[in-house]
Amino acid sequence: MEPQTKPNMLFAVYVAGGNATILQNLQHAISPRSDVDSAWLPVELDSKDKVYGTHHTYRRPLIPGTFRNSMVTGEAIKALEGAKRPFDVAYFFGHTICMFLLRFRSRVPYVLAMDGTPLWYARHRLWYAFPKFDPNSLSARLKHLVVRRMYQKAFHLFPLSQGVRDSLVEDYGIPPEKITVLPPGVNMPLFPCPDRRAHAAPGRPMRVIFVGADFDRKGGPLVLQLAARPEFADVRFDVVTRSFSGTAPANVQVHTNLQTNTEPMVRLFREADVFLLPTDADAHSVAAIEAMTMGLPVITTTVGGIVDIVDEGKTGYLVPPRDLDVLADRVGRLRDDAELRLRMGEAGRRRAEALFDNEKLSHTVVETMKRAAASRR
Repeated sequence: MEPQTKPNMLFAVYVAGGNATILQNLQHAISPRSDVDSAWLPVELDSKDKVYGTHHTYRRPLIPGTFRNSMVTGEAIKALEGAKRPFDVAYFFGHTICMFLLRFRSRVPYVLAMDGTPLWYARHRLWYAFPKFDPNSLSARLKHLVVRRMYQKAFHLFPLSQGVRDSLVEDYGIPPEKITVLPPGVNMPLFPCPDRRAHAAPGRPMRVIFVGADFDRKGGPLVLQLAARPEFADVRFDVVTRSFSGTAPANVQVHTNLQTNTEPMVRLFREADVFLLPTDADAHSVAAIEAMTMGLPVITTTVGGIVDIVDEGKTGYLVPPRDLDVLADRVGRLRDDAELRLRMGEAGRRRAEALFDNEKLSHTVVETMKRAAASRR
């Protein structure tokens, strides 16, 4: 009888936007585990046309899109398997990095996590993350067959939101038992909820925090318009972004060099009273969940999978995108009612503990991957 060995697990993530934080949090929870071996492969295309995967640098292939991403990932996997024993199971975040890894996927069971499907992106017009296409065109229908086949061959699927789960079932014919909605997790010890009653002291100005690397898409201009209104002159706004240039109202402080999961970022959440994200287009929002974890009411928009985050009227507000008047009304309610802020923040923390705890969510990933590895044996 052969001795049992720990399953050798590959975690490959297309690093874009909040995906980097998702990868970081998974690695934080899974790497120390003694019951599995894990290898971590961030796949990132940077502005210098190079791709970075683990400790290797690769030239970008002279072909577009999904072919390019799959080739880059395949090269990195070969390097990793050359240094260790072959993988028993793989986790991929984003289908473009594995769609054309046909030989690898035929020998290694895999689970696939995603913030959207192509048809879900098209339905929600989220072209920021997916090249615009006509779902009825011949090329799109052919690609649909390939994507559906890849979903069907996966051992299990982990969509970030309920809407994406429904798309997998309705658009791609995936059996519901092969799907688990798994939102982004938050490293809870890193985001302790402070005593917010001290923040509600009379005379203390309310502080609002906005976090969005892509300033325009995330609704940054709307935040500046809101801050410029005379009725919000006594409110302080902290804007965390990487892409703002220009001038801001006097009650706005712009932070351009902060990283996620760092003490300066946590400190801004701790000092804030409300989290504001009037985004135009998003599949999900890690920052909104982090804010909720720290006991902040969350005001955001009814786009993509973000609707899964906020319990309307209980942990915050969901507003139509680009509606400055509705946004101003909700911010005004929270400014004028400190007890409402506290109740929403406390309810948000409880919701985060129940739904977005990184340790619990990572455990689900590992246990599913263990079953996948066992199915191969």
